[in-house]
Amino acid sequence: MTKTNFGMFTDEGNYMVGRIATAGATLATADGAENAWRFAQRELSKLATADGFGEATDTAVREEVYDVVVNAAEDHTNFYS
Repeated sequence: MTKTNFGMFTDEGNYMVGRIATAGATLATADGAENAWRFAQRELSKLATADGFGEATDTAVREEVYDVVVNAAEDHTNFYS
């Protein structure tokens, strides 16, 4: 089952964050959790600058994406790195 709710305020926001989480998970399996998490954080920051997606950098949203990334990597990295 694919995760569909990342704590965004709209379905579109959840979809966009889901794309970032999926890309981060794919990267995590190839390159580890640390690089994948850094990638996901950069992409969430970019998304947060778009109208209607400001909550993309909220802690709750980032925690959801972090879980997807580290679970895919079967590894851990510092959440605040």
